[in-house]
Amino acid sequence: MLTLPEKILFILATLATIYAAWRAIQHLVGIISRGQGKPDWDLARKRLIEALVKTLTLRPTWKLRLWPTLFHAFVAWGFMYYVLVNLGDVLEGFIPGFRFLGNGILGDLYRLGADLLSVGVLVGMTALLIRRFVLKPQNLQIRDDILLHPKVRKGKVNRDSLIVGLFILFHVGFRFLGESFKIAQEAAEAGTLDAWQPFASAVAHLWQGFGPTALTVAIHLSFWIAIGLIMLFIPYFPYSKHIHLFFTPLNFLLKPERRSIGELAPLDFEDESIEQFGATKMEDLQWYQLMDAYACIMCLRCQEVCPAYNTGKPLSPAALEINKRYYFNEHGTEFAQGAETEQPLWEYVISEEAVFSCTTCGACVEVCPVGNEPMRDIMDIRRSLVLMENTFPDQWQQAFRGMERTMNPWNVPPNERMKWAEGLEV
Repeated sequence: MLTLPEKILFILATLATIYAAWRAIQHLVGIISRGQGKPDWDLARKRLIEALVKTLTLRPTWKLRLWPTLFHAFVAWGFMYYVLVNLGDVLEGFIPGFRFLGNGILGDLYRLGADLLSVGVLVGMTALLIRRFVLKPQNLQIRDDILLHPKVRKGKVNRDSLIVGLFILFHVGFRFLGESFKIAQEAAEAGTLDAWQPFASAVAHLWQGFGPTALTVAIHLSFWIAIGLIMLFIPYFPYSKHIHLFFTPLNFLLKPERRSIGELAPLDFEDESIEQFGATKMEDLQWYQLMDAYACIMCLRCQEVCPAYNTGKPLSPAALEINKRYYFNEHGTEFAQGAETEQPLWEYVISEEAVFSCTTCGACVEVCPVGNEPMRDIMDIRRSLVLMENTFPDQWQQAFRGMERTMNPWNVPPNERMKWAEGLEV
C-alpha cells in the first residue's frame, strides 16, 4: 500500500520514535531506582498468570462505578487488541498484496474483532469524555482544603485527560475510517462489502461516490494519521497519567509479599548505623512507592472510599499520588540524576494534618484498580514525623506518656488493668 517515499519516511519516523521511547524508559528507570530497595524479580515469575488475568479482565476496576468501568473496559480491551491491529496495518502497508492473518476464518475473526472493538473504543471514550467534561461528577473533584499541586488545581489533569482522549478518538477513529475506505474500494471492484466488518461496511456506503484516486488518498491519509499519532504521542506519554498502561502490570507482578494489608517493616532501634526512620524526603520512599505515582490512573476511587476524606479531614490518598507524579514531571530529570530533594514530603506531597488523619483502614489499597498502596506512604511519612521530627498531634501526648510509663495508652496502672472486668465473672 505504501509508496517507496512513504516507506522511507515511516522507517525514519519509527527510528525517531524508538529513540524517544528509549530515552523515556531511561528517565523512568532513573527516577524509580532512586527509591529504597530493589525489585524481587522472582515474584514476577510466580505471579505471571495472576497478573495477566488481572490485566486482561480489569478485575480490580469492577469494585466501584459500574457504568464508567464498563466504558473504560471498552477502551482498555480495544487498546490491547490494537497492538495486534497496528502490527497488522504496518505489515499490510509495507508488503504489497499482503492481508494480515489471511482471508480464511482466522483473518475474518480478527477483522470482526477489530471492527467491534473499534466501535467499542469510540463509544467508551466519548462517554468518558462526556462524563468528565459535561457531567462533572463530584467523585472526580478534590476539595479545596486538600494539599494539591498548583497545576492540578488549575486543571492540568483534565487537560491531560482531554489530550489522551482526543488521541484515542483520532487514532482509532481514523484507523476505522481507513478500513471503511478500503472496503469501499474493494466493493467498487468486487461489488460486495465485508460482512465480517459490519460497522466499517456500514460507513463504507458513504464513500460509494468516491473515485479510485480519492479512496486511495483517503486510505493513505487515514493510515498516516492513525499510526503517526502513536509516534507523536510517545514523547508525551511519560508525562501523561496514561503511562499506567505499562506500570499497572508491573505493580501486579512486583509488589512485595506481605502477610496483611497493613504489615510494616520492623524498625531496629539498636542499629546505630541507621540514620533515617520512615520517609522524610522523596528518596526515602521505597522504589515501588515511587512507581505508584506512575501507576496511578488518577481515578480518585481511593479518595471516594477514604473515611478520613468522607468525614471532612484534609486527606486524599489520590492527591498524595498525584502530587508525587507532578513533582516527577517537573523535577524528574535532576531527581533521576541523583539530586537530593530539599523539601520534606509533608510540604508538597501531603500535609502533616492529613498524615495524622489516616485511620490505616486500608480501604484505599483495597479499592485501587492498579495495585497502589498510598496508605504505606502515609505510614512511612508518619514514622518520620514522629521519630525524626518529634511531631505528632497534641492529643497523642497522653497516649505516648501512658505507653512509656504504664505500657498502655490509657495511663491505667498495671495493678488496675483488670478493673473493667469486675462483676462480669470473666
